[in-house]
Amino acid sequence: MPSAHNNHIPPGLSRRSLLAGFGAGALGLGLAGCGAAQADPSKVAVWDLFSGADGEKTRGMIAEVVEENPGLNVEPTTLIWGNPYYTKLAMAAASSAPPSTAIMHVSRVAGFAPGGLIEPWDMSLFEEFDVSTDTFTKALLEACQYDGKQYAVPLDTHPFISFFDRDVAEKAGVLESDGTLAIDSPEALQEVGTKLGEVTGGPGIAFGYQLDTAQAWRLFWGLFHQTGGEYSFEPGEKADMDIDAAARVVTAVNSWMDDKCMASSQDYPGALSAFNGGRNAMIFSGVWELNGFKESVKSLAGAPMPTMFGTPANYADSHTYVFPKNRRMTDELRRNTYLFVSSMLKKGDQWGAAGHIPGYLPSQEEPAYRELEIQNQYKDAAETVVVDPKVWFAGAGSDFQNRVCQRLIEGFRGSVEPQRAIEGMLDVISGIAMQPNPTE
Repeated sequence: MPSAHNNHIPPGLSRRSLLAGFGAGALGLGLAGCGAAQADPSKVAVWDLFSGADGEKTRGMIAEVVEENPGLNVEPTTLIWGNPYYTKLAMAAASSAPPSTAIMHVSRVAGFAPGGLIEPWDMSLFEEFDVSTDTFTKALLEACQYDGKQYAVPLDTHPFISFFDRDVAEKAGVLESDGTLAIDSPEALQEVGTKLGEVTGGPGIAFGYQLDTAQAWRLFWGLFHQTGGEYSFEPGEKADMDIDAAARVVTAVNSWMDDKCMASSQDYPGALSAFNGGRNAMIFSGVWELNGFKESVKSLAGAPMPTMFGTPANYADSHTYVFPKNRRMTDELRRNTYLFVSSMLKKGDQWGAAGHIPGYLPSQEEPAYRELEIQNQYKDAAETVVVDPKVWFAGAGSDFQNRVCQRLIEGFRGSVEPQRAIEGMLDVISGIAMQPNPTE
């Protein structure tokens, strides 16, 4: 999962103008694939945004699904992560050539559901394939709902967590008997990070947030939910939140950035390099970095984000399957689509090898997944996930994340007072919230 991308559709751009501006040719392989699918009305056309190792894993899983289900015909298409993907998906759903199903970050569901670009899943139909509401964690399933309806089913959740070097933690005297770090307050993190740094000879904790369009938001949003603070980011209204609670979080992060506990100025690549190179012994990052860390940190361990403000919470997003509105949908294609999605969910143990936490709970009990030591150290983070606000303008790679990060970074660095940083962030959110949803 890339650190940051811009997925924002310009304000005031309607579905009609999207189609007029881009034209069918701009969809490239996407519409070509769907056109081929229409020649065979039973063929499941699926879009995703997985490249690299995730893409290879996805293709392998699809091949197995097809082999295990004779007669099932699947046509996968991979498109570019970020703005190109979500724009093309919106265009396809607004036209007559959508895929049968598509991968969507759960944080983007609120941008598609209100305009009817995707339809709710019928969970009763999934039960035929042993998928039900009981086969997902409550927190994750609720994150996939909009207006009380199940618009997405989760392939995974990929939370923002902590990784650390167990050997360094033991040398620093901060490793508990159960292999964890005892961090239950901002002050405890300060102490642990400082002791880790005394062993490495630099800051104990890596956090790459400078010039990044997502990391500051991911850290802040999870910790803010730990405070129990309330917020209101409704479209067409002035943004509001518990400023005192939010400022407590910013104050804490700023206090850590003393170059003893945490590096005061790291960009994302720099943080990865520092942790992989042993210059920092702990890092706040996403589970998607797991395999890279495993190659460099011999005694790597993982854990959910430490609960420092009272209530367990982990910022996360989720790769989900959605059901684009399709005027050509037949009963046969519908059944095949549900069969395909169900079969992919059940291969969550394979998907989990990349670091993701399988959405389908029985996959977590498969021997192949239970043997993944580090994944099992942090899998409980799925029970306390918090995602982006369920509003059309938020979500993975959005301009929303980019712009709020700019205000949060000012507070983290101490260039503005914490309360002013939050007030500035709220002004930014209010401006975005006043813009019309381009998919409606």
